[in-house]
Amino acid sequence: MKVTVLVIAYNHVRFIRQAIDSALAQQTTVDFEILISEDCSTDGTREIVLEYAAAYPDKIRLQLSPVNLGDSRVLESVYGSIRGEYVALMDGDDYWTSPHKLQRQVEFMERHPECSICWHYREHVDTDGNPMPSQPAHSAKNLWSVEDILDECPIGASSAMLRHSMLPPFPDWLDQCPFLDRPLFVLCMQNGPGGYIDESLGAYRIHANGLYNGLDDATQKLLSQRTFRQIYRHLSPRHRALVARMYARKWATVALKQSLNGDWPAARKTAREAQQDFPHDLRLSLLAHFPGLYLRLRSVWLAWKQLWGWKVRDEV
Repeated sequence: MKVTVLVIAYNHVRFIRQAIDSALAQQTTVDFEILISEDCSTDGTREIVLEYAAAYPDKIRLQLSPVNLGDSRVLESVYGSIRGEYVALMDGDDYWTSPHKLQRQVEFMERHPECSICWHYREHVDTDGNPMPSQPAHSAKNLWSVEDILDECPIGASSAMLRHSMLPPFPDWLDQCPFLDRPLFVLCMQNGPGGYIDESLGAYRIHANGLYNGLDDATQKLLSQRTFRQIYRHLSPRHRALVARMYARKWATVALKQSLNGDWPAARKTAREAQQDFPHDLRLSLLAHFPGLYLRLRSVWLAWKQLWGWKVRDEV
């Protein structure tokens, strides 16, 4: 089997048909299967995937969770069932817009045997599939290193194709990551670079019940930082040194926004949580103990920069 299309489905009753149909519509010269992991939905998603599996028994396999396992445990449980040389990921609320998506990615991976992963541009759409007013920027880079994605990660889960042989066994610490995309890509790209295809081949759906977009901004940032914390703790010393300052700053930004919202207890808690990894960071020390003082010092600093005509950004 050349490609396993891995569809992760949970409470996607409105969207799962479009996701599966877009996978079935792929026109490619290689063999592919669709492996659907259904995590004990409560909204009728399971009944739909059972219907598709019965209609396409030669193309679709199911892995049905007996109880809701959650994002990380579902992915770990289904990992051993992957047969393909390549793994194309799809969330059950996203879909592919081109019938040539798999073919384009397989051709790229065959031309670049050093690459552990490739991904493509994807549009952002709303609940009904209409393009969002603001779209993500196209990347100017074709090849990315693991160092690159530690700083900026442009990879959308439903656009990614992974080389199965370069994806190591799932470590225990993945269970502690609120979001799995970035850790999974970092694990893979430690074994080889990633490649970007600048073609719009899929759509990322933004809706109120999404795993990430269904959260408020403060919770998104806090859970993202807890994901970054696990990545940071399990990097090589060389890679930790590259991103330590940036990751400490990201933590401080979360605590700062909580302070600006007047949530002093949350700001102190976040900063103290960050100090587990960055005990000597001055910003975090002030935010952990004197967030009000930090805000006053920051205001003075920004006013001074503006007075001298320096560029003023929303910075920590």
